[in-house]
Amino acid sequence: MSIIKRREREKRQRENAIINAAEKLFFSKGYDDVSMNYIAREVELSTATLYLYFQNKESLYFAIVLRGTGILNEMIKEGVATAKTGIDKVAAFRKAYYDFTNEYPDYIKIYNYFQSGRFNIVSKNNEQKELDDEKKNLPMPYAGEYTQQILELRKERFKILCNSVKEGVDDGTIQSDVDPVEIAVLLSAISKSLSKMPPDHEKLLERRKISHDKYFTDMGELINRMIGRG
Repeated sequence: MSIIKRREREKRQRENAIINAAEKLFFSKGYDDVSMNYIAREVELSTATLYLYFQNKESLYFAIVLRGTGILNEMIKEGVATAKTGIDKVAAFRKAYYDFTNEYPDYIKIYNYFQSGRFNIVSKNNEQKELDDEKKNLPMPYAGEYTQQILELRKERFKILCNSVKEGVDDGTIQSDVDPVEIAVLLSAISKSLSKMPPDHEKLLERRKISHDKYFTDMGELINRMIGRG
């Protein structure tokens, strides 16, 4: 292995160690109660060294959001790939999203915070595009770079869902008079609602002995009645 390749590998290993340490802290304490100093101590580095790898706390947070988003997209692609009909692909999409919510609640929590308005996502994405246009070589990962990748993965998810609806229209398992984009927006909103249901709604369901799994199943049946044929 050449010296350059070895240094690049060591750099990636150090970046992953930093992300792992930051992830542990963000999961347990939230965004506002974590500092770069805390992260440096967790990964046993000086704060100055940490800044050689990541521009700021925000860029590290976005790196973790990106990691979780990548896992979600892979689960969705794997689930949809095994389904045969359009309406089955829609169900597989929702099932993968639901499974991700149950298996990775911490990633869902930080993703929801990422979208909460706390960060100016659009502005950071535009800043990154300007940097790309100017072809500047950044010394370390930049928050806008992660934002750009996160939004691209979000577009990918929506395209998968929209194409699943279109396929259902074509194969006759979904009503022919629906707008695939409109239905995809609705189904996306329903999927997301499972990850951030208000506590009072959860209690209402509990009092009626309706578990999260039963609620998910019932919503699936309702969706099939709404958009399915026969």
